Amino acid sequence: MRSSPFRRRVTAVTIAALAVAGIVVPAAPAAAADLGDAWTDKARYAPGEQVTVTAEVSGTGPVQFSLVHLGTVVDTGTVTATGSGQVNWTVTPPTDDFTGYMVHVDAGTSTAQTAVDVSSNWTRFPRTGFLDTYPADLDATEQAAAVDELSRKYHLNSLQFYDWMWRHEKPVQRESNGDLVDTWTAWNGDVIAPDTVAGLIDATHDVNAAALPYSMSYAALEGFQAHGVDADWRLKYRNSGDDWKFQMLPNEPDTTLWIMNPQNPDWVSHITEQYADQIDALGFDGTHIDQLGNWGGAADGGMDDVAGDPVDIPQGFANLVAATKDATGKTTGFNAVDGFGSDWLAGSESDYLYTELWENHETYAQVQQYLAQQRAASGGKGAVLAAYLNYRSNTGDRYEAEAGVLTGGVQVDSDHTGYTGTGFLDSFGAAGDAVTVTVTVPEGRRYGIVPRWTNGTGATATRTVTVDGVNVGRIKLPATADWDTWNIEGGTAAYLTAGTHTITLSVGSGDTGYVNLDSITLGTFDTPSVQLANAAFAANGASHIEMGQGDQMLVAPYFLDETKQMNHELQGWMETYYDVITGYENLFYGPTLRQLANTVTISGQPTSTDGAANTVWTNVMRNDGIDVIHLINLKGNNGTWRDPAATPPTLTNLPVKYYLGDSPMPASVHVASPDRDGGRSTALSFTTGSDANGTYLSFTVPELKSWDFVYLGNSTAGNGNVVTKASKCLDVAGGSAVNGTAVQIWDCASVPAQDWAYANEKLTALGKCLDLSQGDTANGTVAHLWDCANVPSQQWVRTAQSQYYNLASGRCLDTVGGGVANGTRVHIWDCHAGPSQKWTLPG
Repeated sequence: MRSSPFRRRVTAVTIAALAVAGIVVPAAPAAAADLGDAWTDKARYAPGEQVTVTAEVSGTGPVQFSLVHLGTVVDTGTVTATGSGQVNWTVTPPTDDFTGYMVHVDAGTSTAQTAVDVSSNWTRFPRTGFLDTYPADLDATEQAAAVDELSRKYHLNSLQFYDWMWRHEKPVQRESNGDLVDTWTAWNGDVIAPDTVAGLIDATHDVNAAALPYSMSYAALEGFQAHGVDADWRLKYRNSGDDWKFQMLPNEPDTTLWIMNPQNPDWVSHITEQYADQIDALGFDGTHIDQLGNWGGAADGGMDDVAGDPVDIPQGFANLVAATKDATGKTTGFNAVDGFGSDWLAGSESDYLYTELWENHETYAQVQQYLAQQRAASGGKGAVLAAYLNYRSNTGDRYEAEAGVLTGGVQVDSDHTGYTGTGFLDSFGAAGDAVTVTVTVPEGRRYGIVPRWTNGTGATATRTVTVDGVNVGRIKLPATADWDTWNIEGGTAAYLTAGTHTITLSVGSGDTGYVNLDSITLGTFDTPSVQLANAAFAANGASHIEMGQGDQMLVAPYFLDETKQMNHELQGWMETYYDVITGYENLFYGPTLRQLANTVTISGQPTSTDGAANTVWTNVMRNDGIDVIHLINLKGNNGTWRDPAATPPTLTNLPVKYYLGDSPMPASVHVASPDRDGGRSTALSFTTGSDANGTYLSFTVPELKSWDFVYLGNSTAGNGNVVTKASKCLDVAGGSAVNGTAVQIWDCASVPAQDWAYANEKLTALGKCLDLSQGDTANGTVAHLWDCANVPSQQWVRTAQSQYYNLASGRCLDTVGGGVANGTRVHIWDCHAGPSQKWTLPG
């Protein structure tokens, strides 16, 4: 959470579209099968769990399905379409945990795709969305449809339940006998039915996703004293001594939030008891915790408790995470708003990292650096970004108010600055005042209806919005700083068919207040900026919370804002994007992800390694031993992600040279993109060479629109000896495969105990992995053999200095005391240039 909301949802969420999408009129029997959409029955699958893939099909004939992992087909099936409108294919993927698959569907010349995530825990590859509407009349069928839409289209394996609670410090309201009330009224006036919340949680569980309640870390609503909170727990600004509080809705004192001390043990005890209660009462799967950011920074001198003692708020956040885990025993995450508290939170017991991006992280370079720091500090925990695309940008077709049809006493004026067009409507607020604009839209979909106004009265105004004479709701237009400060953070949304419509803003019955009105915009997300930002986030190991109930893309920090909508092009791209980040999750996310400094050149194109303006951003990552070269097309754009962007020129036949550095020679090179072929990968031919900069691969990327990713296949390095500078070999003592068997050096021989393989940054022999004793990371920790697992202590990164660098410890494989005698144990030690840390690849 960052800023106070200025409006609330006033139109119902349409959920029936999902059900309608599943109704396909059968084609004539003679027609060949033709594909529509495809989806899976769950967002995530346990290892060994069966997957059902459904494809919409018109006509009849064979439909081919392929389960594909990183370009390799692992299972296939054919189902005959009979004219019923859809076909189902069931498949059980391999039992490998934490593995993503694309599903290719083919029928004649038509194609479709979806994706599968096989993971025992969603936090490894978090894909988070949100729910925000919980009325009593949302029945079980509609609840299931709302969640199914997000699972089918976007494979969301976790849903944040936004503003579901009664009060921040007392989220669950009960009757005097302890039973849940039928409904409660939230701070913003929404009427919440706890049965609906519980039903949506059940629906979330049905698709194997996690349900997480939005929860405030340190906030208590006005009147908190009646709900178990002591005023002595609150925080104050150090310099002024003022209480830290603010009104979420301007000029509505009942919406005031008072900020409590997260280091105060009584507050921590109170709020963690509430977290446990909301889980017990409704069935949530954990706790998602929010904060406000660094309000007590250098300008304010920090925050004190009521006794005047300074409070270390970030440390308090980390302690609160630990206390929450202890109280609930469930998954816990915490929003490091714009990085505030990020170091403490990365090192805390938080199960995933979550950051709302603001001023400190507006450039691609800042986001890249921040995510790298978070990976290092957390040991590679899953990262989720809340990043509001086009926030405060008035994107979409704009209609000037002064050019509309005016009724009542509305006058056009130009005596204030900052307006667009030829003027604005002055003192728009008397009974009967109205303005009607005629709009023409190219496609049938939802559009934001966004007024641009000033309001210097100091009080919130309201206006009634109608479309083609039909009332679509009442909007709030809060006070602005003065009559020259224009605001666009208000409005609503409505469905418009393709063609011409009228939109009217009027002073209707019950409306109050005066505003100056400049324009009305049909709020629409800027497609290129969304594509480039999402590419940047995935290319740096983070997912993006953005898709929510009713297929609403996240507009603002107040999640119920609907004033921007996706056009059809962006809707289609987003579905493919989520197929890609799910199906190729092993390239983008996970605890072994790290950035490489390997050089990439593209003949004839400017490149950058940090998302600089007007370049092709070449971002190289390594994950599970696979090099991934991200190419993000920033041609014609600046180095920031939030604002509207120009459509980058499509680049074709790009000659790419990739310097391998310490990376092994690959067996194959593939390229894929959400911009092309439904995310299907294509094998690229490549050649090798060397020059003064080292060994390189040369290949041609056929096309780059917004984002391509090139990934290298398994190394051609094979089994064999790992040899030291002293011509001794890495050896498993006694040739025993028992867990805990010592690893040493010995005279080289062709024996199983010295037959090592290096793949996916693991050294394996006798079916086991080289690991650190007890998982310790200190200098001198000996290495031994152990069952392979996805743990950093078994990750050995091959360096340019021929070392094996251990990810868990940040130290290198060495011989004890630098010894060279048979039987000398191997251990980890601070990396150095000495011969005892020089090892070959298995030969």
